[in-house]
Amino acid sequence: MRANFVDTVMARLDGEVATIWATVLLRLEDRPDVALLHRGLRALVRESERLNVAWNDARRAWVPAVRGDAEVDAALVQGAEPLSEPDAVARIINTRVDLTRDVPLRLHLHPMVDAAQGPWLLGIQLHHAIGDAKALAHLLERLWLLCAGRGSESRPLEPSTLTDGKVLLAALRQPGVVLGLTSPRRRLLAQRGMGLRRSGDTAGHALSATARLTLPQGDTDLQASEVFFCALLAGVALRESPADGLIRLRMPVDLRRMLGLGRTLGNGCSTVPIEFSLKEVRARLEAPRELARFLRSEVQRVLDEGVHWTTALECMAVARLAPARVLRKNARPGLIAEPRTNTLVATYLGRLDKHFTQAPLRIRSMRSHTATWGATGLSFADTLNISTAAFEGLWTREELRDFTERVAGWASSGFGLRAEVLAP
Repeated sequence: MRANFVDTVMARLDGEVATIWATVLLRLEDRPDVALLHRGLRALVRESERLNVAWNDARRAWVPAVRGDAEVDAALVQGAEPLSEPDAVARIINTRVDLTRDVPLRLHLHPMVDAAQGPWLLGIQLHHAIGDAKALAHLLERLWLLCAGRGSESRPLEPSTLTDGKVLLAALRQPGVVLGLTSPRRRLLAQRGMGLRRSGDTAGHALSATARLTLPQGDTDLQASEVFFCALLAGVALRESPADGLIRLRMPVDLRRMLGLGRTLGNGCSTVPIEFSLKEVRARLEAPRELARFLRSEVQRVLDEGVHWTTALECMAVARLAPARVLRKNARPGLIAEPRTNTLVATYLGRLDKHFTQAPLRIRSMRSHTATWGATGLSFADTLNISTAAFEGLWTREELRDFTERVAGWASSGFGLRAEVLAP
């Protein structure tokens, strides 16, 4: 049960800054049937090998850890007192987990004070060492069927089939991929990214804010993913003071289709750095669609160069060779270095509607969070959600709100989208 390189890095770094949860947060119109959720969770854990493992750090491997019903039931946390959305979100995203003992999947159900937005909040979290956001989406599809007692309508998710060998073979077929490791532009850990201004050097509690943008109907030229990435670039360009510098986005590239992987519960991405000159971004702020074209060309260039295979090899080397003390020693400085090694994480999750069609829930709205300094984007119904993330101590709550308002304001004025901001 040796973990692949992505799982290994996530497991060994867990808890250094925060638990590395992949989180979706749903505002609901009604209180869900908790008995159904318990039934679905129990069935899901029983059939999923990946949810019946514990991390053994000494062996750098997963070991079997069969979960009883009581342990699974404890993975659904129910709040008693009504909370505001910022307080409930803060409580959920800062929940810790012990990978050597706990179920790496968690649900939170909280009543809300601001009931007009939906009287209940349901948070669903999968530890990133077990799977990424794509895996979480497939897991949720399966959970809803199991809640309804209709598990026979689809097959259980398979264990992760991403292996070091598959990635090595695919990478070595690409000319120049190994040589790419000599180029700092193609390495995730190269010290090239512009550091964001910050209040301090201590990474405390995870913070989250969300910009909601209403997408126009029928504008086929306007891609939600491009609005997300362009707005994030614009937010940095509008906030930072240097005349020039490199904005480095860390963008996941899904390897599943390239490697012929199916609906598995595991990590299937390799992350790539994409660099943008601050000066070039600023020159296009008044022409948002030109900025979108510029972004599209830069992303395509990185993909054409096969940088996702280069960074996979880099991640593999770090996961297998770096001692734990080195990994942990460098996690926090990577957030605040100037230039930065920990680039601004930017993940677009795509349209999530289809993963909730079978959910026994009346969903009012959705947002997401990953414990990092950066942002995740998703589309749900006619809304693009841009959820920004930081850590208290590096930014204040007011700074995160200000940054998120800049992101939303630019997207609203540049693309003509109605926007609102939910902030801590």
